[in-house]
Amino acid sequence: MAASELLKQAADRIEVWFSHAWPLWIDRGLDPKGLFYEQLDFSGQPDEIVSRRMRVQGRQLYTFSRAVEAGHAAALPRLRHALASIETYGWGIDAQPGWIHLLGPDGSPQDTLRDTYDQAFLLFGLHGAARAGLPNARQLADHTLAFIDTSLTEPSDGSVREGVPASLPRRSNPHMHLLEALLAWFELTGEQQFLDRANRIADVFAASLFDRASGILGEFFTAGFQLAPPPMGEIVEPGHHFEWSWLLYRLAGFDGRDLIEEAGALHRWGLAHGLGSEGYAVDECDRSGHQTRPSRRIWPQTELIKSCLVNGQHDAAARLSLAVLDTYFATGTQGLWIDQFDQAGRQTSDVVPASTFYHIVVAFEEVLRYARSAHPA
Repeated sequence: MAASELLKQAADRIEVWFSHAWPLWIDRGLDPKGLFYEQLDFSGQPDEIVSRRMRVQGRQLYTFSRAVEAGHAAALPRLRHALASIETYGWGIDAQPGWIHLLGPDGSPQDTLRDTYDQAFLLFGLHGAARAGLPNARQLADHTLAFIDTSLTEPSDGSVREGVPASLPRRSNPHMHLLEALLAWFELTGEQQFLDRANRIADVFAASLFDRASGILGEFFTAGFQLAPPPMGEIVEPGHHFEWSWLLYRLAGFDGRDLIEEAGALHRWGLAHGLGSEGYAVDECDRSGHQTRPSRRIWPQTELIKSCLVNGQHDAAARLSLAVLDTYFATGTQGLWIDQFDQAGRQTSDVVPASTFYHIVVAFEEVLRYARSAHPA
């Protein structure tokens, strides 16, 4: 079967899955206070007692904005409610700027750390809210950017520190998600400031995070961007290789810094070392390529799908999409997913984390976009 036909087959099944997922999450994903639940069980019921991470609030702002764009009118009032509540419970607690790290199920602050990763995801989610037409989303995004600039950014190289208060090791991951958010805002607004900021993050990637000689993206670093001592400095996540590859293609597509060669190297390393015997991306390797955690969450699969698409491997992207639909989405309640399998293919997750929905939405929308370009209506 031709790659375009496989993509169409995957896209058709994705559309069916979305037709179940959107109504379920719109109905059950938000609590009465307007905060997104952290997870559902496999019957689709929310966990009402677990704490709420702010990064998940940002991710779910984004996913609900995509439900709005997909034509689900019921998502819009929930999105408005969520944005108001997230600002009330999450911003400026203790009279200091920035998004806090963790909320109790009642909305009380449990951890007031200003984590850089969280700031990036709120910035990303606010882009979705702005795209859905919520007028105060841009103002909150500007406040978030100002906090990142004044409290988290290293003036010498444009990298971002590990929150307020700052900590070690430094991580590549907040840089990646900040790049993602900035590209989303540039795509929405066309404002050059967002592309300039994205280019500065790309400069950090090229200078400090990526090892050209090996093709490896580091995860954890010292204050001076040397690899952290073992074991943390040895950790390599194939899913992040694939995710960065997709983002670097996006950056170049917006006429940002051209790191296509590096994007290809990331993809090739992930394929060479990060796939298990069944062709799924594993959770973790070391720098020698040995698979130290051969379990496989769903999110590395979504990043592999995206990376295959931008690296011209449409057939592989389609086949993996179909395999994921056959396995990770084989749940009794449609619209949910199995978050992780072990090396032997046994399910290891007993909840459905809301944090994963954003990964699924972005990847599946990419498959739909490529399929539609191959089969225009």
